[in-house]
Amino acid sequence: MSSSKLNIEKTLYRISTIIHDSDNLNTIFKNLGEIIKESVGINNFYVALINKELDLITFPYYNDIKDGTPKEKFSSGKGMTSYAIKNNQDILIDTNQYEELVKADLVEPIGTPPCYWLGIPLKDFKQSVIGLIAIQTYDKNININNHHIKLMHFIAEQLTLAIERFHHIKEVEHLTYYDPITELPNKSLFFEDGNKIINSLKLEKIAACFFLDLDDFMLINDTHGDYVSDQLLQNISYQLSKLRSENMKIYYWGADKFTIILNDAKNIKNIRKISKEIINTISKPVNINNQKFSATVSMGVSIAPIDSNNINDLCRDADIAMHQAKEKGKNRLSIFEEYMKDIIITNYGINQSLQDAIKKEEWEIYYQPQISSRTNKVIGFESLIRWNHPQKGLIMPSKFIATAEMNNYIFDIGKYVLKETCKQTSIWNDKYNQKLTASINLSPKEFNKKELIPLIDSTLQEYNFSPNLLTIEITENTFLNKNINQLKEIKKRGIKISIDDFGTGYSSLSYLHRYDVDCIKIDKSFVLDINNNSQKRILSNSIINLANNLNLDIVTEGVEKKEELKFFTDKHCDKFQGYYFSKPLSKNDFEKFIVNNI
Repeated sequence: MSSSKLNIEKTLYRISTIIHDSDNLNTIFKNLGEIIKESVGINNFYVALINKELDLITFPYYNDIKDGTPKEKFSSGKGMTSYAIKNNQDILIDTNQYEELVKADLVEPIGTPPCYWLGIPLKDFKQSVIGLIAIQTYDKNININNHHIKLMHFIAEQLTLAIERFHHIKEVEHLTYYDPITELPNKSLFFEDGNKIINSLKLEKIAACFFLDLDDFMLINDTHGDYVSDQLLQNISYQLSKLRSENMKIYYWGADKFTIILNDAKNIKNIRKISKEIINTISKPVNINNQKFSATVSMGVSIAPIDSNNINDLCRDADIAMHQAKEKGKNRLSIFEEYMKDIIITNYGINQSLQDAIKKEEWEIYYQPQISSRTNKVIGFESLIRWNHPQKGLIMPSKFIATAEMNNYIFDIGKYVLKETCKQTSIWNDKYNQKLTASINLSPKEFNKKELIPLIDSTLQEYNFSPNLLTIEITENTFLNKNINQLKEIKKRGIKISIDDFGTGYSSLSYLHRYDVDCIKIDKSFVLDINNNSQKRILSNSIINLANNLNLDIVTEGVEKKEELKFFTDKHCDKFQGYYFSKPLSKNDFEKFIVNNI
């Protein structure tokens, strides 16, 4: 192989690596400029992108020895960039051709006239122009030839893929961080903002975390239907948004709940004053279908740094205080005090009962099948814990997991789930000659335990369980955990990592690039009634495109209707989980399901 051909291949490989590995477009632009300079000796390289909504051309990267970065301009302008974009084709011109275009009033002279100028449009998969890359020379001795054109074509193709990938990420991030009904930021952004605000809190300043729950809102929904409750919710959100300021951020938590972060809360008196403003705002009547509706609210408040310097703990404490407010009546505020934790635990008698449950292993695993739509066969399952209480019967995890985490019982519960799942999966795979995969959920607090990795190792060995058949499902906020190295250790063993409830958690999507994730589970909230909700369709499409770009597996959960299944199968999604196929099943019932679906 000739040295010139080898150099070309090295250049193309460098370009591919830069574009594939980088998680920042500006870094990509800069590195491409350096490669062009090194490989062809041209230092003048720029990138132009079209904002179609504003009909503007922007220049995110512009390196030129003669001229500075031009200002953004309307695409209807007459610069060389606009000219090339309008013509939707490669354009290579010299000085004489440039002057002819100027004389013909086709191009407006902007900046220093080039000796040679080459522009290559950036086209998406629909062949629609999204921008342009260009090189130019001011030296007659530096000619632009076919070699430059081929190189720039390769760069254009690779760069377009990168830009589209980042656009998908931005689109998903926006839809992930903002609720489509209320248009308020959601709990994902609440946790991100909350940590920043608390960490930047100045000395002798306090911040307040409000947790709001609309009283009897579900009753309105049950009595008057989704339309009325959505309209009322939208109105409340709109009125609350008017209270926003530099020091006050408002978030939609979901269902009938909101959170508020008040930076520089000053004092308790001011907190109470603001709570009255919130109550008055929410209580304003609204006319829906010629009928007046109004709402009341129960509020809890926790204070940083008095109660905690951690937004997760502050939110939990505010939630506890909110329940105390609700017990006192409507339109009430409770400020968190430590004794409230004990009241919650005592009221439900969960703390002592959990200790007994762990000792006696009062647990039962339910298995929800995961189905391949291509074969209609069961390919695996998700293990779901239930508390088989001796008096109260089967208790769902929503009733005890939060308390288990608060009182450090969660690792013991997780240990039971891991061992029982590996044991039972091995039995079924041997019995039916299958390779069923098993998914278990681990909470962020379980990653705090140094015993986690030894537990996984000993369990896999005890039941002779293949690591590649085990998937650990984590929520996005696990990435915020300090012991993220534990996650890497798990991956080293061949165990797969899946992000559960994707799009509803706390993390930035950049984590998908940073960590070796295998799979994302599209949250059921995006699946429900997707054919009648354009926002959900946009979000789901973006998630699917993003996952495909990153070569991630996709599991769609919460599928209940044939129409929902069709939407995702049409998008070439294959793995599904939901009531359309099966509810979570007891051990015996799941074994029957295996027999009928293998």
